[in-house]
Amino acid sequence: MQTDLNSNTYLYKDRDDAIKNLLEILPIEQIKKENWLLLALSRGGAKICMGLCEKLKVNFDLFFIAPIAAPQNDECEIAMVSETKEIVIHEALTKSFGIDENYIYSQASDLYEDKIILWNNRFRYAEDMTSIKNRSVLLVDEGCESGLSLMCAIKSVLNLNTNKVSIALPVIAEDLFHQLDLIADNVFVPHKIVHFISTDYYYENLEKIKSKELIYMLKKSSSFMPNIKES
Repeated sequence: MQTDLNSNTYLYKDRDDAIKNLLEILPIEQIKKENWLLLALSRGGAKICMGLCEKLKVNFDLFFIAPIAAPQNDECEIAMVSETKEIVIHEALTKSFGIDENYIYSQASDLYEDKIILWNNRFRYAEDMTSIKNRSVLLVDEGCESGLSLMCAIKSVLNLNTNKVSIALPVIAEDLFHQLDLIADNVFVPHKIVHFISTDYYYENLEKIKSKELIYMLKKSSSFMPNIKES
């Protein structure tokens, strides 16, 4: 659905509401039959994955991506590095700021060691991600800002020889939707915004999920792959 909101009208009450909307457009029977694996790209994405998996009767894992910020500007993301060490760079920003690629690769190496390994140890029990070779994968998040994280995730999973890569998001900018639609097999989005503002703008309640809360939710989840491996 193409949407243009000029006033502060919420699309979703919360993540649970977003889950309900996604279930209305996802090919449920195909996902069940082909046993798709869902990959959460953020903490909010993990919450949405849990809700989707309850209805879809499939499983999910986490996929870690860390943003690389511009020098002296932590708010400006110029690249992303994934847990498979794939890097996607915002070429226009790096050129306009005159940022050398050596800086990006150095930061990527540091982030991998300092953040991604830490996240893996904390949230995935220090295990490797579930193998996705020859599997259909659904990348899930609560929204999309620049598209860098999704581009990085797509590049990463394709290099892991996945069979099919699809995306599920509650909301996205319309122009980004068309970009992603060119490289993913399917992009499932209930609302495509013409004049996109920010992900949290479209939720009435989008509270940040703290580390302890996420760990608790993951340990309780019967669809989280590391729990299934341990059982």
